[in-house]
Amino acid sequence: MTVKSENMRAVDRAIDVLECFAVERRPLAIGELERRVSLSRPTLYRILSTLISRKYVRKDGEPPRYRLDIGAGRLADAWNNSLDVARLAEPLMRNLHDRYDETVALYLRKDNIRLCVSEMPSRQALSYSRGLGHSGSLLRGASGLAMLAFLDGAEAEQIIEQDRDKSHARAARRRLPEIRDAGYAVSSGDFIAGAQAIASPIFDRRGDVVGSLGIFGPSVRFNTKRVGECAKAVKQSASLLSSLLGHA
Repeated sequence: MTVKSENMRAVDRAIDVLECFAVERRPLAIGELERRVSLSRPTLYRILSTLISRKYVRKDGEPPRYRLDIGAGRLADAWNNSLDVARLAEPLMRNLHDRYDETVALYLRKDNIRLCVSEMPSRQALSYSRGLGHSGSLLRGASGLAMLAFLDGAEAEQIIEQDRDKSHARAARRRLPEIRDAGYAVSSGDFIAGAQAIASPIFDRRGDVVGSLGIFGPSVRFNTKRVGECAKAVKQSASLLSSLLGHA
């Protein structure tokens, strides 16, 4: 084996070790790592020693357990900051737009509101479009409810309690379990009379909901069958976008 191929093999082994933590997301004992990467214990110790010296892995406790360290965190942050959600979403939105010829929009969560960061208006004469920069409460509209339903329970409840319209807040609270089960939210006329909206949540690499992807149009074009078709397509597209953001 040449020096070059041996070096490549060492890199592959180090990546295999690091990927153990991506799957398990918890501290691992040496025996657990050994079983997952199928390396001899001396070889595994050498790799771990190098990763520890470069601060990609750290060792805690007795008996020792291993976890990711600050070096891995720096790479993750650099990767996360390099992502442009709207750019990644563009081909998925284009596909939905071409397929259904309805307005397609991407909303991102900003604290307790949703903000439209990308929109492709329908080409049809009768259509609905709120425009870039449009913002609103997470308690109203499919795009907001799709995010609210997947927030941490305590955080979602705090947002609900802050709403001044208590009857609307109670109605939103009752809908959340159904939205979580379906993986998408549907609303009709929440902001514009006769408007139909279908949206699904988007998650980042940590599993946190960061936004929603949705289709918007006049309810006269959305019978039960079309709502189901669009909901399935939106849910699939949102799931693909989440994958591009690193969500498992």
